[in-house]
Amino acid sequence: MDIQMLMARPVKEYMTSELITVTEETPLNKVKNIFDSNQIHHIPVVDVDRRLKGIISKSDFLLLLDWGTRLGLASSQVKNQLLLQSNIASDLMESSVVVVHETDPLGKCVDILKENYFRCIPVVDREKKLTGLITMYDLMVIAYCPGHQLP
Repeated sequence: MDIQMLMARPVKEYMTSELITVTEETPLNKVKNIFDSNQIHHIPVVDVDRRLKGIISKSDFLLLLDWGTRLGLASSQVKNQLLLQSNIASDLMESSVVVVHETDPLGKCVDILKENYFRCIPVVDREKKLTGLITMYDLMVIAYCPGHQLP
């Protein structure tokens, strides 16, 4: 398949759809546990109807831990634990999120990621409910993995 045909394919064919999500009220210590227990770099924040409210990146989370403390010191770990227990996902999430729709072409994602230096884009359906994420990793697998079978 040539690149133009690939870039015209719908996002839903390539997105990651098995996601770990949190709500706006989720304590940040639970967010930490999710990042620590999973090899993920983004946690979507959704409401009870699975509508996207924001996203927490691992980079932003680690910057929060590093802010005002030094990672690794015992005193820093105590301060960070208090910080994580007293804040919730809505305190850290990015709420101005660029999204794509399941039927948008993959090329639109490439353009958005390239132009904005994002590492992922949430994918929503027509009701704005979260259905997946398309990540830089997903695009690398599509483009560079030898033997990867395209549909």
